[in-house]
Amino acid sequence: MNSPAAESGPRRRGRPVDVDPDEVALLALRHFAEHGYEATTMDDIARIAGIGRRTLFRYFPSKPALVWGGMEPVVERTRAELDAATPDEPTASVLRRAIARSLDMPPDRIEATRRRLLLIGSDDSLIAFGLGRLALNRDVLAAFIARRTASEPSGLHASVLADALSAASFSALLWWAANSDQEPASVVAEALAAIGG
Repeated sequence: MNSPAAESGPRRRGRPVDVDPDEVALLALRHFAEHGYEATTMDDIARIAGIGRRTLFRYFPSKPALVWGGMEPVVERTRAELDAATPDEPTASVLRRAIARSLDMPPDRIEATRRRLLLIGSDDSLIAFGLGRLALNRDVLAAFIARRTASEPSGLHASVLADALSAASFSALLWWAANSDQEPASVVAEALAAIGG
């Protein structure tokens, strides 16, 4: 399959171009690193990806959404790991394993993940934008903790533990992006073990 960036020549009407959102995001993230996040427009991203502006906005409604676009698969993998846990496994063990395994990714996704995190860690507005995305994962953790403890997801225990695990995981990922060549899952697992999560 040809990549969007590899296409050239005039646009033809008809069947839309096949778009790999992960590839588009990686091209954009590389461009941000070279030319600056603020200086790059969505039109620039569409041009370097070889796709139309409308197509780009169908996948990414904004630059912050593009930067945070890798979060949804992590949330879904976390949910799947928690749902697959056996009732006899200790809750803390399930949570640590689910969080770490949700970060297992193929090598071709590591570069984009690192670039995303480095950019997020350097831009307060991107962190603010991403709080809602992080809350999705936190809510999955809180719901699991509540099921295990016969409590409410909004209760003190579930809320505080889910927040602590989410914050520790995000902090470990930011550290990994700037400092480590290890797999992100192993860095996060080590961090969670260190805090007893």
